[in-house]
Amino acid sequence: MGIHEQLAQSIREGTLKSDTDILVIASGPYISAFDAAVGGRFPAGVRAHELSLAEQVPEAIIGDATQIVVEVDPRDAGAMRRLSALRNDYPHIPLIAAIGDASVSLVRTLVRQGVSDVVALPLEPDELMQVVLEASVRRDTQPRPAQKLAPLVAVARSIGGCGATSIATHLAADLAEHAGDAGAVIVDLDLQFGNVGIYLGVNARGTLNDLLEAGDRLDDDLLTSTIGEATEGLSVITAPEAILPLESVDIDQLLRVIHLLRQRFGYVVLDLPANWTNWTLSAALAANSIILVCELSIASLRQARRRLELFSSVGIESSAVEIVVNRVENRLFKTIDLDDVSRTLNHRVLGKVSLEAPLVSTSQDQGMLTNAVHRKSKFMADVRKLSQLLRDSSLKRED
Repeated sequence: MGIHEQLAQSIREGTLKSDTDILVIASGPYISAFDAAVGGRFPAGVRAHELSLAEQVPEAIIGDATQIVVEVDPRDAGAMRRLSALRNDYPHIPLIAAIGDASVSLVRTLVRQGVSDVVALPLEPDELMQVVLEASVRRDTQPRPAQKLAPLVAVARSIGGCGATSIATHLAADLAEHAGDAGAVIVDLDLQFGNVGIYLGVNARGTLNDLLEAGDRLDDDLLTSTIGEATEGLSVITAPEAILPLESVDIDQLLRVIHLLRQRFGYVVLDLPANWTNWTLSAALAANSIILVCELSIASLRQARRRLELFSSVGIESSAVEIVVNRVENRLFKTIDLDDVSRTLNHRVLGKVSLEAPLVSTSQDQGMLTNAVHRKSKFMADVRKLSQLLRDSSLKRED
């Protein structure tokens, strides 16, 4: 029995629903090979779309897909990023990874990342049909909630002391005001020198470490017991009290924490540490937008450029990185301006934040936001502009 007949019989028997829409995404040679294997005629309920290995999948292509079969190469950062994006953006659609040579360890890794199953390349119609049927059964017996994940922004610093945490906390507060009842949460990922809780005057009952050590006990109840409240709508997960080794973080557990937060809140903000490790890069890769904070100094711009090179080397798209210049003084004569920053970094600048050192430091010492101390703060006004730009683009929510 060919794949056409198998599909028709499965629909008649109720194994597959009549509205089945199996989307196959692969590069040209594999699509051509599959086309030849089915005799040049794709069966009803199956459609194929040709995309290069790392090319992102436009939303229009997804359409009403009930299952997605996508080509994956673990050696290609772009391909893995595409896989993560599909899993994050369409958690309710079973995802099948099509891979050339899948080891047992790789299959386990992909399954932990939310992949329903793995199929070999080049695609064999009979094998594909079997995997599709099994995924369909799992979908019906364990349905995934049709839920969009909240936008995720990671705030990084060019050098220590450039004011990234100040921007992260105020950005999170503004996002919370535009998140409706869902609110926003800021997570202090600086395990050794985190100050988010201090800056916002939060004494939470738990810390990030409680979530990282929870293992399989991680759930919404544990999350609730760990979260602190800063202002109305803004929740906080503080850094651990004790200094922890950076290498102690389990990447998979951290990503589970982030995923749970994105299911619960309207926006999620990560305050990243100054040091870069595999887990900080994994968190950055999961973000819709990375805010790279720098200052108008040679040292800061030099390190910002190195950060951009690091991001590029691990497959982070240039479009996902936004440069924000902090502590900009309104002086008539300037040695460096924002255009100079853009040319130096060969990267666009999202915007600037005015220097209000006494006000910002004084409010943070009191555990308050600047607008709570001074309503017409230039600092907060600039952060609001940045927030608006982000909400209109990379952090746009679909309510």
